[in-house]
Amino acid sequence: MTLISSSEQQKIDQHLGGCLDRLLQADGVVPAHLRPLVQTLRGYVLRGGKRVRPQLCLWAYANNADLPLDQNVLDLACVWEIFHAFLLVHDDLIDVADTRRETPSLHRQLQLLDHDSPQFGQNMAIVAGDLLFSVSIRLLSEMQIDPAVQIQLIRLFSRIACTTGFGQAIDLFQSQIPLAGVREDVLLCEYDWKTAAYTFEGPLLSGAILAGAGPAVQAVLSRFSRAIGQAYQLQNDLLDLSTPAHDGCDLVQGKRTVSLMRARANMSAESRERFDRQAEAIATANGQAVRLAESLRLDLCASGAIEQTQEIIKQLLDDARAAATDSEVPAAFSASLCGLVDELRRHYFA
Repeated sequence: MTLISSSEQQKIDQHLGGCLDRLLQADGVVPAHLRPLVQTLRGYVLRGGKRVRPQLCLWAYANNADLPLDQNVLDLACVWEIFHAFLLVHDDLIDVADTRRETPSLHRQLQLLDHDSPQFGQNMAIVAGDLLFSVSIRLLSEMQIDPAVQIQLIRLFSRIACTTGFGQAIDLFQSQIPLAGVREDVLLCEYDWKTAAYTFEGPLLSGAILAGAGPAVQAVLSRFSRAIGQAYQLQNDLLDLSTPAHDGCDLVQGKRTVSLMRARANMSAESRERFDRQAEAIATANGQAVRLAESLRLDLCASGAIEQTQEIIKQLLDDARAAATDSEVPAAFSASLCGLVDELRRHYFA
């Protein structure tokens, strides 16, 4: 997804590197023995990634103010990218993931700093994630803007960060309970809190707030973002199911998804019992997890759940468009929001 020009994307990457150089320091100077940590962490943040959140932040700002992209909005955009990197570091620890963006995950990179020690790498990655979280807060708090606007942005960031944490907690809780006890409304709440909040609502709202958007437009943007964000996560689920099972896929990881629960609901009682046994057996499959997950994936794809999930996505995108055309939204911004929905339909939800 590309919402901004290539030159603006380059500005984001350059600014992101500068922010990390400035803020990843202890009392202004990085001690020599910590430099490998800082260099590894910096490379991790800058390497790869689509910069979706910074793009959305800059896009919302540009569509609410006829102003150039100055240091403040670039700072704000980088806040969300650094916060995203923090979440990825801890997600990979939780998921015991060895790779991220086709390179070793951060804890795997950091273990090499101490004689290839996995425990050292895991411990240091926890600290590294905490550093990124603190850097995102510091960057936000040091922006040179109207104090009243800054308070709004800090409150927004705090709310989104807390909401995202609770979304992750729901994910972990859901993975530990039997399939029969998983509820679709709880999963959709997880999608809202864990994905929609920080991927869409935070970046879009913050860019609009910095540009001077009032409470009415902010309320519409929240509705818009939550619908888009839930649709985005549902599409992620479908993309995961579109390829054969592998070590890092949702079924092997034991993740509960709306598509999984829809597939289960569509089955006869006998088929459902077999489906449940197979899903639960993956966790203790001793080398057979991928094979079992692939069999489960094929059953899921044949159940009609994919088509049902696509219908939910369509309804959510329609909800987003309805929010975009709210009478509280200025006509030009309404047209831009509708265009964003269309762009996402073509390039992500196709």
